[in-house]
Amino acid sequence: MTLLRRWWAPVRARLIDDVRLWWRFWSMRLAALGAIVTASAQWFPDALSAAWNAMPYDMRAYLPAPLLHSIPAILFVAVMVARMVAQKKSDA
Repeated sequence: MTLLRRWWAPVRARLIDDVRLWWRFWSMRLAALGAIVTASAQWFPDALSAAWNAMPYDMRAYLPAPLLHSIPAILFVAVMVARMVAQKKSDA
């Protein structure tokens, strides 16, 4: 147990003040969404093409096909932007 405490002390010193409210941060929500999308695209590779083919043609005309494969990268950029934007102070 002492080894765990020794390892955790420097990590805890670097955490933000309201780390217990991590689920309220938009960057964390977007990161979780990106992780879910990326994992589901890898676990179910045919689901993405099935969803694409199930879309009406009019809707597919607005979205280029390579955009679907860029969704994880787009979410990653959204996470970076969300970390830069000031968020409302959360009440503990």
